[in-house]
Amino acid sequence: MDATRNRATVLRIVGAGLVAGAATLLVYWLATRGADAWVSWEAVTAVVLGAIGVGAGAAVASGAALARWTTWESVLAAVLAGVVGVLFWAWGLTVWKAFEFAQVAIPGYGYAIQDLFYGFWFLAAILVPYIVRRPGAAVAAEVVAAIISALLGAEWGLTVLVSGVIQGGLAEVVFAARGYRHYDLATLIIAAAAAALGSWVVDYFFWYSTLAVHILLLMLVARLLSAALLSAVLGKWLGDALARTGVLDNTALGREMMER
Repeated sequence: MDATRNRATVLRIVGAGLVAGAATLLVYWLATRGADAWVSWEAVTAVVLGAIGVGAGAAVASGAALARWTTWESVLAAVLAGVVGVLFWAWGLTVWKAFEFAQVAIPGYGYAIQDLFYGFWFLAAILVPYIVRRPGAAVAAEVVAAIISALLGAEWGLTVLVSGVIQGGLAEVVFAARGYRHYDLATLIIAAAAAALGSWVVDYFFWYSTLAVHILLLMLVARLLSAALLSAVLGKWLGDALARTGVLDNTALGREMMER
């Protein structure tokens, strides 16, 4: 029964993401048709809109899975996401601000240098799923962390909520595609990379649409590298460290650690 339910959840989340992504691209394509079209087709825009659609669709579809979490899992996930949200806010005020000089010192390319430190903002979407291993964990954790960050006064305001939904949604697709059964480092890195893509498409939509394509690609590469280290590797290390203390014994990660 559990296997059947898990398979249905996977199909629902991945399917919703693909359908939403395809629908978004179709609407964009239709808007570019005809002599009086008000927009023109651009490859970068198509990638951005398609990814936003996939992330949003998966995020919405994952919501139903949260009802099957235990109370302990829900509380733990909320606490962890809340703590990470505070860290998100602090990261923006310290590390991120410290490297804003790169944008001025090296016009254009400075964005990519600063983005080498962007990956920390995907930590919730990796750490919480790694610990609780439940459908919906990536979206729920990233959104809660984004809300906390926004409430504390993150300079980007409510746009961080959009980022949270899309970043968490795309990471969720990866965990779903792995059947919510595999949480090895490779899977965490791919999920973090998906979240990085989510951040990139949202930032393009809100802030960076006028940048040259090669700068945008360098920014994406920088975010992928940062995501691997500051979300996947760091998230796994933090999860394992917490599990070794015994406080996570009632979680999927805790039980796995005890069986080793």
